[in-house]
Amino acid sequence: MLLCLACYNDRLASVFDNATEFKIFRIEENNICPAGHLSLPSKDPKDRTSAILACGATTLICGALCGCTRNLIESTGVKVVPWIRGTVEEVLAAVSDNCLDSLAMPGCSKGTGQGRCRRQSGNGSGFHGHGFV
Repeated sequence: MLLCLACYNDRLASVFDNATEFKIFRIEENNICPAGHLSLPSKDPKDRTSAILACGATTLICGALCGCTRNLIESTGVKVVPWIRGTVEEVLAAVSDNCLDSLAMPGCSKGTGQGRCRRQSGNGSGFHGHGFV
């Protein structure tokens, strides 16, 4: 499984649209290993979705995300876990410990933060039962 983190420097970008790079990690059994990164010159959601697919990522973890962009990414089969904050190390530790919900942005616990276009969003759960490792 390939995990994509939408980052600004060494942390998740507060807003997906402001991420400057995707950091990719491979998760195999109980190990999380760096698998590359991709600079993001474009802020176009379609270009970013294409970049996620080109990396082969199956899951995206990010900060705030517009519901329309989330729907676009999820329509490609990529699992999206939005409304997460923290450094890359904190996020990877939470993934490893299966407690990503502990890093939910304030006011966004248990997947309540849907962004705009929530009528088109998925089931609303974004944090529990990830089963990453």
